[in-house]
Amino acid sequence: RQVQFAIKPLDSDPFRIVFSINYKDQSQANRTQAFADQVLLLTPDKDFVPIVNPYSPGMPLKQNSAVFFGREELFDFVHENVGRLSQRNVLIFVGQRRTGKTSALLRLEHYLPDRMIPVYVDCQSLGVTPGMAALLHDISWSISDALSSMNISVSVGDLSLWNEDTAGIFQRQFLPNVRKELPKETNIVLIFDEFEALQDLVDDGILPATLFTFFRHLMQHEAGLSFIFAGTHKLEEMGSDYWSVLFNIALYRHVGYLSADAARHLIREPVAPAVIYDDLAVEKILQVTAGHPYFLQLVCYTLVNRANAQKKTYITISDVNSSVEEMLRLGEVHFAYLWQRSSFVERALLAAASHLVSNERPFLPVDLVQYLQPYRIRLEPAEVTMGLNNLVEREIFLEVRERGKTFYDMRVGLVGIWVSLNKSLSRLHDHSAVKLRPERESLIRSRK
Repeated sequence: RQVQFAIKPLDSDPFRIVFSINYKDQSQANRTQAFADQVLLLTPDKDFVPIVNPYSPGMPLKQNSAVFFGREELFDFVHENVGRLSQRNVLIFVGQRRTGKTSALLRLEHYLPDRMIPVYVDCQSLGVTPGMAALLHDISWSISDALSSMNISVSVGDLSLWNEDTAGIFQRQFLPNVRKELPKETNIVLIFDEFEALQDLVDDGILPATLFTFFRHLMQHEAGLSFIFAGTHKLEEMGSDYWSVLFNIALYRHVGYLSADAARHLIREPVAPAVIYDDLAVEKILQVTAGHPYFLQLVCYTLVNRANAQKKTYITISDVNSSVEEMLRLGEVHFAYLWQRSSFVERALLAAASHLVSNERPFLPVDLVQYLQPYRIRLEPAEVTMGLNNLVEREIFLEVRERGKTFYDMRVGLVGIWVSLNKSLSRLHDHSAVKLRPERESLIRSRK
């Protein structure tokens, strides 16, 4: 329960404030907690001037974006593993949706040496024209466009010419022409974003399955050409034939949330000095976002709009708490996506956890099971284990090991708040008989 009150000091001198909190919880009736801190009053040193909101929740950040921070370890990983012609390492970046993979890939050219030329290919834009010729023609244009920014012109040719000898034109004509225009030690890094989209095109018959074999051939034999593939965990679910042909020669890197330091820079620097954040406000933002890039952008976007509307030059923890409802409304589509992707068991665990997190302590699996029992939602131990593992893998839950036990916590506070406000356990119970039966049958089959 949130309690708010106002204090009106008699002067602007620093003062110390002391709280003694008396309460009861499930384990004890009379509990106390003391808290004290020094308060320093700050008066605005400048008049309010509205600022342009620099944040853009949900959209990949542009190459020159002022709100891009962190990912240095990712850039170092690329530099170390594809930075020399003698290396033929293939890199795979895997991460959840909206964790900033595309934004990081678009920034690579700012962090790599001149002898490494990143060429970004959005696989969702490929396959408009069916066939291998159209695919390699599009990739060639991506390479040509990247070189044109360096004042290097390489002819791609008309698509009709590529239909006669697609692989030959790409490997024995186009790529040699590119190498002639570049210094000897130059390495072109082909970056395929949303790579799992190519499997969908293969499954739909728009592209041939042989493209994976051809890519592997290029990886093993084409000098001065490196590959980076990026996508969600669906990459790991691609057909075994595709996987064995392509990805068993690759190095993996997980793209997760931002570090606490990078998140603090993202919160403060883009709006400084026009808007100042209180330290408690920053820590509250970290608590409800866990450094998730999309949720950080969402929260900061909401708070800057609020500061402009209220003509304030500072943001406090009270502003963060008061803006939660607006944050949830703006992020409704993504919250709903996380919920829809969850199985019935995962939804039940999420709903139970969203209420338990109010205790501000990690919870055990048995706590979730017990919380669900009054709603007549009964889960088998194997179901709970599998559901918790899936939620941890999807980075919604956090696994904590203490005193030989495995505890869990809601990783992104905003997700827990959205679930507690929008998803009813009683409504889940109404569908439990229908939903659980096929899931349990599937679980039994997998265990057999």
